[in-house]
Amino acid sequence: MANHFRVGVDDDLLIRWSAPLPRGERIILRHRASGDTREESVRGDRTSVALALNGIATGRWDVRIGAGGVSGRGADRPLLTDDPGFSFDEARAYACIRRDRVVRVVRSAEGQVSLRVRKVSPHAEVEAVHPHDGEIRVAGRLAYTGPRPEQDARLVAVARDTRSTLTRDVRLDGTKFQVCLPVDVFAAEQPALWDLWLDVADVHARLATRLDDAPGKRGKVSFPRQIAGSGIQEMSVRPYYTLKDELSVAGHLVTGEAG
Repeated sequence: MANHFRVGVDDDLLIRWSAPLPRGERIILRHRASGDTREESVRGDRTSVALALNGIATGRWDVRIGAGGVSGRGADRPLLTDDPGFSFDEARAYACIRRDRVVRVVRSAEGQVSLRVRKVSPHAEVEAVHPHDGEIRVAGRLAYTGPRPEQDARLVAVARDTRSTLTRDVRLDGTKFQVCLPVDVFAAEQPALWDLWLDVADVHARLATRLDDAPGKRGKVSFPRQIAGSGIQEMSVRPYYTLKDELSVAGHLVTGEAG
């Protein structure tokens, strides 16, 4: 059983074992859809192997181990590991490099591992949301764009139904961003659901939280509402996660709200 199974920022798969493997063992990646394979022999002290994943096709790749070659399907077996294959710090470093596809480790309850390769578009990874004192403060970093030094950035809130927009300047440092959204700005508009985007040069990146390997935040993560506006029209303003783990803001009239 491997005690280390990770994909590095350079898209190399690194596997380690606590004891040497038998001579002649190979790591075999097999694409589920096409049957294509990639192989790498375990050499040297036979306790580690690195396999380049550059140009690997999208889809799911089973990871096998055995002495058989490409044609030796019956001679290989599933590779097992007790490594969860995920580190938030490593995922964040991986996303700080410009990419159009990502490789993620998938580990079953039995310890069998596979690789999931999928195409990605840039997004603005939200790492902190603080709604209080009449503001919504959001911090995070651009994902899959690479650093954007000395470039102007702005947050764009788009009303889902009317397509009205609100904008706010964003503090950007490399890939890191911070923005402060006054709830009064949303309260001055008509009730709406606002989707949040970060614009930097040619990048139009949706605010979302996806690198933490914890999908399904809607219904699990909630933020307090804040009341803003005049006595004539008071508005409840609250950030929330959508079904796609994207960050949005809901503005509702207080009048008629239950509770």
